[in-house]
Amino acid sequence: MRVKITGVKRYKDRLGNERAYHRKSGTPIDPKLTGQALAAEVDRLDKLHAPLKPEAGTLGGLLESYKKSPKFTDLAPRTRSDYLKYMDHLKPITGTPLSLIDSAFMAKLRDKTVKTRRGAFTNHMMAMLSSAFRHGKEYGLVGANPCLELEKAKIPADRRKENRPWTKAERINVLAAAPLHYKAPLALARFLGIRRGDILRLPRMAYRDGYISFRASKNGKLMKLPALGELKRILDDALAAWPIAEIDVTMLCLNSDRQPWTEMGFTASIRKFFAKCVDKGIAGEGLTMHGLRHTVAAELRTLGYKLEDIKNFLGQETIEMAEHYSSSADVSGVLIDMANVIQASPKRERVLTNPRKKSV
Repeated sequence: MRVKITGVKRYKDRLGNERAYHRKSGTPIDPKLTGQALAAEVDRLDKLHAPLKPEAGTLGGLLESYKKSPKFTDLAPRTRSDYLKYMDHLKPITGTPLSLIDSAFMAKLRDKTVKTRRGAFTNHMMAMLSSAFRHGKEYGLVGANPCLELEKAKIPADRRKENRPWTKAERINVLAAAPLHYKAPLALARFLGIRRGDILRLPRMAYRDGYISFRASKNGKLMKLPALGELKRILDDALAAWPIAEIDVTMLCLNSDRQPWTEMGFTASIRKFFAKCVDKGIAGEGLTMHGLRHTVAAELRTLGYKLEDIKNFLGQETIEMAEHYSSSADVSGVLIDMANVIQASPKRERVLTNPRKKSV
């Protein structure tokens, strides 16, 4: 009986010689091996290169325990995905005994990470570790949380302007220059401050009766924001240009091929569009989608709105459902007022006719 052996890659090199490799590790295997001898060699290499199971009493063991706890499983999907990325970054040190991890260890880890990754990545990773150690302390896996009272990573001066707010001229001219497949997602970010990932996942039914309704992926909060003025006109134009009878998709924002955007595809495409805007002189360097979220917050803060109202508008608070419903009645009028202010089209604002002669 012939048994199929998996995990082996065979090919011929440029000289016509047959070669064989163990797929998981890339280790060369004698191409003459067959049958039981080949199976035994593959099994040996599989065991040799199998990932080590985290041991109890190590950082890896703590993280594995944390991943199985409600503190982790109850997080919003986007947050869980981000936390797993931070855990992958920590794989080289997961064998470190918990007895050796103290505040000094965490401070050194923070300082080392910020040199190779963004300050935001470092601070979010440390927040994940703090949550894991809180879990460990609660279940008797550790005696203390070494992340408490640890200062945040300092962001280098050349990185502090990431996701900067857009200028008034940029907000007007870039949106005016955008084709419809860019204009719809840009308008949702510019007027409502919605995150890019949430925008690309909005179904057509999210826009109904003059509101955009969705659940924020970052914290799971239910959002219902007014679509007024220019935003309403842009969304209405988009739906009219992409009638549901002519397309086999149900997403609100589509690419130029009338297909749903992928995050990678949108990111690459919008970067090229922003670069063209810079070349044309209608925008400065450093334009990002997330910068529009900062723009909305900055505009509302300048207009005198309270921080709590701004957080409600941007969906930055995680609250219990009862509190959500009770507070929505109190702030609904405020949200509409804020949307009116942000989405109003001032009569004096216009697209620059010769933008290169203007400062942006």
